[in-house]
Order: sequence, then structure tokens, then C-alpha cells
Amino acid sequence: MKTLKQEYIEFLSDNFFKGFQLRKPLFYSWDFGLRFDLQVGETNTDEYFNEVVRRSATLYELAFDNLDSVYFVLMDREFKRNKIRFSNYAFHQLSGLLKSEISYTKVTNLYFPNDKFDKRNIAIIKLSPDRINYRNILTAIAHSDFPPRKPRLDDFGMFTAKEVYFVNIDKKLVFNMYDDRGLDIIASDVETLRPIYDKYKNWLLEYNKKQIDKIFE
Repeated sequence: MKTLKQEYIEFLSDNFFKGFQLRKPLFYSWDFGLRFDLQVGETNTDEYFNEVVRRSATLYELAFDNLDSVYFVLMDREFKRNKIRFSNYAFHQLSGLLKSEISYTKVTNLYFPNDKFDKRNIAIIKLSPDRINYRNILTAIAHSDFPPRKPRLDDFGMFTAKEVYFVNIDKKLVFNMYDDRGLDIIASDVETLRPIYDKYKNWLLEYNKKQIDKIFE
């Protein structure tokens, strides 16, 4: 019987490419992707963050429904810990989460091939979308660069190193909001992304819009 970690690695290899790893910027990791602009209005105001969360939650709701199965992947810099604390904010947003549901792993040199300090802890959880308080998580990501705004992925006043990836197993799709500026969605098949593109193409990041439009011609 496969472990959760083995199942997760096999899923990524089968649907993207062998050895594929989640990392930012997700948009540049794969041929079929969308990159959305979440910024509207004056930065670091309540109105600004309300719109960031509204857009990100709207896109999440189009990418996931309660019949899907999801890998929830949380990544953090290793620092001095052997694994991500169970008490962290993101885990508290997963209804009824048990320690036994979490598979822990590590990755080295994800961003810096020659940096011995580039070590990251990863937690993988398989669950249904209805257990995920995605609005709280997206809000916490939006606040990443704006301490002391709450909630935050880290419970102390510093810039977070945590990354969150939502992987839709059924749709073979990955969703990553990288901060308040934007989010990326990739999928193994371009047609999976078409409904999202058609409905919210006006939210695409202008810098990448021509590149994205060509995918759907």
C-alpha cells in the first residue's frame, strides 16, 4: 500500500512531469497556467484587502467544489525545526484535522541549487474541500508582507516563509496564491483552465496576458 507521500509524488509526476515539485512562481513551472492580478486601489487599506480576498476566494471557488479531493500542501523554511508545528495557523483552518492525517517530508535546494541552507519542511494532507476554511487561509496569505495585520500564517510579527498549495486531485489542477499581489493556477490540461479563463480573463495580470491568451486561441 502506498504512503500519502508516495501517492502525492506519483500524482505530480503522472500529471505534470517526473520530478515535478511545487514552487513559486507556479505559473512558470508548466505550459498551461493562469496568473491573476489581485491588486485594486490603495495598498494596505481595508478596502484593498477586501478586494484581494474577494478575488482570490472567487477563483478558488471556481477551481474547487466539495466533490473534489484535495492535497493541501504547506511548505516552510526549515530553520531549527524538524517539521512544521501542528499548532500553526493553517492547520487550524482544516476542520477536524488529526496529526495522523499529515505526511511530513523535506526538500533541499528547491530555489537555490548551491545553497546548503535552502532546506524546507513540507506537510501534505489529503482531504475534501469542505474541511478547508479557505477564506481565512487566503486572508492570511494576503497579509504576508503586512505585519501586524491579522490573521497571518505565522503567529509572530515577521514576513512569513510559509507557502500554501491547493492541489485538486480530480481536476489535476494546482492553485497557489503567492501574496497579496496575485495567484497562479496551473492544470495538466488546458481545457480544465478554460472556464476560469473565460469568466475572469479581465483579472489576468497584464504583464502575462498576451502569453496566456495564446494558450486559449
